[in-house]
Amino acid sequence: MQNNKDSFKFIGKDRRVYDQPIEGKPIGYFQDAMIRFRKNKANVTAAIILAILVLLSIFVPIVTNKNYTVIEEQLTYLPPRIPILEKFGIFNGNSNVVLKPVNLDTIDPETNLGIPDDYDMNYIVPGTLKNYYAPSLDTGPTSLGGEVIFRMSGNATNYTLQTPTVYQFENGTEVTINVDELENAEGATFRLYIILRNQVHLVGEITEVGEHTFTVSGILGSGRVNSELFLDIQSENKNAGIVVSELKAIKNSEEMFNLKAYDLFSGFSIVAETGGGGNILRINNETLYAAFEYRAYEALFSSRVITIGGNEYNDLLTKNPDMTPQADPNNPGQLIFPEGYVLKRMISTSSVVNPDTQEVYSTYTVEVDYAKYMGYSSIPYFLFGTDASGKDLFALTWVGLRTSLIIGIIVSFINITFGVVYGAISGYYGGKIDIVMERITEVVGRIPWLVTLSIVTALIGTSVISLILILIISGWIGVASVTRTQFYRYKNREYVLASRTMGARDARLIFRHILPNGVGTIITSSILMIPGVIFSEASISYLGFGIGHGSVIDFFGLKLSGVSLGVLLSDGQTALMDFPHLTIYPAIVVSILMITFNMFGNGLRDAFNPSLRGVE
Repeated sequence: MQNNKDSFKFIGKDRRVYDQPIEGKPIGYFQDAMIRFRKNKANVTAAIILAILVLLSIFVPIVTNKNYTVIEEQLTYLPPRIPILEKFGIFNGNSNVVLKPVNLDTIDPETNLGIPDDYDMNYIVPGTLKNYYAPSLDTGPTSLGGEVIFRMSGNATNYTLQTPTVYQFENGTEVTINVDELENAEGATFRLYIILRNQVHLVGEITEVGEHTFTVSGILGSGRVNSELFLDIQSENKNAGIVVSELKAIKNSEEMFNLKAYDLFSGFSIVAETGGGGNILRINNETLYAAFEYRAYEALFSSRVITIGGNEYNDLLTKNPDMTPQADPNNPGQLIFPEGYVLKRMISTSSVVNPDTQEVYSTYTVEVDYAKYMGYSSIPYFLFGTDASGKDLFALTWVGLRTSLIIGIIVSFINITFGVVYGAISGYYGGKIDIVMERITEVVGRIPWLVTLSIVTALIGTSVISLILILIISGWIGVASVTRTQFYRYKNREYVLASRTMGARDARLIFRHILPNGVGTIITSSILMIPGVIFSEASISYLGFGIGHGSVIDFFGLKLSGVSLGVLLSDGQTALMDFPHLTIYPAIVVSILMITFNMFGNGLRDAFNPSLRGVE
């Protein structure tokens, strides 16, 4: 097709065209980084969670009305109790009690079930109480059954034991002994005898395993004679022994005594031994244990009877002027108080007069609403439960997080600042300077951690200062190594050489041209240092060299409790099996902190990566 020039025409030939201004604002390096950071939902989520944790660590200790500073033994080891969830049967404040020895006096003859001491049957969840026998190392009276070993030891050739009580033996008394085992019996003799009027009367000799019944005879004179029963072992062989499960005596068809394992173990005493010694051991015994679900909050905060001093009694009346007592018509001598107050009943009173000052000191036995007595308007909620000191674990956890974060930030700031400067100098100048600085780094890094811990603790003791010193002595090495690597990577790039050619000083080259290009990797390692420091602090606290209970951190004039997550985890380890909530909640917070810091650090690394600038 042939084009005709008439087919073309000029457009806008009479219009002047000028340069158009660029619309929009220039985007700086950090602004571009934040734009990319916000576009990643995982980064934003991690930042939000991290911010929430920080805010909780600041404000929860301030606004909570629960105790986390004063030891209250009455509130120890309460389980978690959370509103709303308790209606669904979870986190309802009930504790699962297991492996508690039963007080045998509490066994109900109808159900044949008993409960441990310090528990009230009224607060056991119906249908949850179970009793069971289990092997036990307890040798006390609550331990049942089993056997007792009477055994020679060392080079003993004679070993005599005596019953604890004087009995009236007479001719015809039957003594029965149940023998379950004879140890090293070859050449050994096992005898039962009594001593009457300085004469030994043999009751019987034991030659084999089984139940043996012997009849006392040969006692001269009439009537009953007071005496003890002796068990005698003679042997030239070492470690001869006899295992006994029962020893009893019947006199005139009536049982004179019946010694089971506990009585044999606690009652028999060694009265003679030749050439060595012997011992008494109890084995194969069992203990009756109870397991049940217990309404711990109701049991603790219900009405109870306590004894208070006269000053406290008068203070309660003064603070509650409407709490006017009245005589109890059903219990003469007692007073009752209106409902809704701390005091419910005054049961009795007693007074003592100081003979020197003639002052009268009174005490009152009263029934109180224990929740109100402890300062709560109703039964409280401890969201994480309480610890061994009765302190609110929810508040303690955020106090501990605050302390751990402060230590982590201080230590990380020191390590990052020193590590970046040290690594920048080493990587930028290289050569002999780099070699010398690397050898110093290797020497410091080779010092065993426990040696550093021991030296610092020996010099200045355990404190916040010593903890920070332990964590910064070699903590900067990782940041310095990363920074050095980044400087070796970028220092010979064209833009750096061009800037040097144009006369840029070393400081400008380091902090303006090289460091920003490696800041992504440096930031990642630096951010992850904070949870690393928290874990290190937890390890040191677990070993007993941390800040510990009772320490105070002075943070720019603000004095903070020395309780940290590491201290809480260390405390929880001692009661992990019985009270797992002491460890679970601080561990969850540490885990969330580690995950969010990891995500947050990775997000910052990508955001500050110069090669991704302008990338959506």
